[in-house]
Amino acid sequence: MAKLNFGNVGVFLVDGDASARQGIRHILFNEGCRDIRLGDDCKEVVSVLAQNDPDLIVAELRLPDGNFGAVTRKIRQGQLGHNPFVPIILVVVEDEDPKAIKAALDMGVDDVVPKPVSAAGLMTRINRLMDRRRPFVVTEDYMGPKRAQDEDAKTIDAPNHLGRKLKGEKIGFLDKEMDVAAAEEDVKGCRLQFIGDEIRKLVDSIAPRLEKGELNDDLRNGLARMVAESMRAQGQLENTRYEHVARLCSSLSGVAAQLRDNGAEGVDLRRAMLLRPLSQAIQVGFAGGIASEAAAKAIVEKIGAGVLGGV
Repeated sequence: MAKLNFGNVGVFLVDGDASARQGIRHILFNEGCRDIRLGDDCKEVVSVLAQNDPDLIVAELRLPDGNFGAVTRKIRQGQLGHNPFVPIILVVVEDEDPKAIKAALDMGVDDVVPKPVSAAGLMTRINRLMDRRRPFVVTEDYMGPKRAQDEDAKTIDAPNHLGRKLKGEKIGFLDKEMDVAAAEEDVKGCRLQFIGDEIRKLVDSIAPRLEKGELNDDLRNGLARMVAESMRAQGQLENTRYEHVARLCSSLSGVAAQLRDNGAEGVDLRRAMLLRPLSQAIQVGFAGGIASEAAAKAIVEKIGAGVLGGV
């Protein structure tokens, strides 16, 4: 196993057992790591991560005041710390419940090492994080290292500052911050595409019926969901590279709301025929095919002119 360069690596070590904590610290120190912060409970994790940005977290699963699996979920969701992609190695007792370990992995833990932690065991996992870290995936309710159930999930290029530093690369604070921001943008893009997919499914199921003149409570409920999804997309588009797609979502929510609120006069067929082209334009926008606010505006005007004769 090649000697790793720990000279520029920051590690946050969390364990409620002082003896175990010092044992792991000793292993890291012997490998050349000098930037080691210690913690013993979840409360301290919150405090330390609010002010520091470690390259690696090594933490006991069961802390005195909580479960580190739940803490990991908050880190991955961007609710705690400065880097949702930070590598996390979980320390567990030898006879830990396999269900508890799986639950922690399902919250975004990278790897697991059993107690008593040996130098070989810990370094094997750190080497794996350096060279063979699992790719990160994004689903509607999870962001973290790829799991067995994530075969078809969208993957993103998550930053691996730990691996780069262990190979001797020097990474400045601003460089690290920019890498994380770029990856977070990719995560937002994936999540927005989930909303886009939901909009497409709703339109595909509702539009054909409306175009035939059908309108009932079931369709009105579907239109209400379409309004809600379009507005949700608008809220999440702010400060992303898809921000200009908000105009398309706004147009779709407006058309869906008007169709939903139609009274005894029945379906406005001209407006019903707007749903599919607007949905298609939204999908193109999320795929990167619409590059600006002006382009989105032009598409909205063209769709309106084509279907409503310029109205």
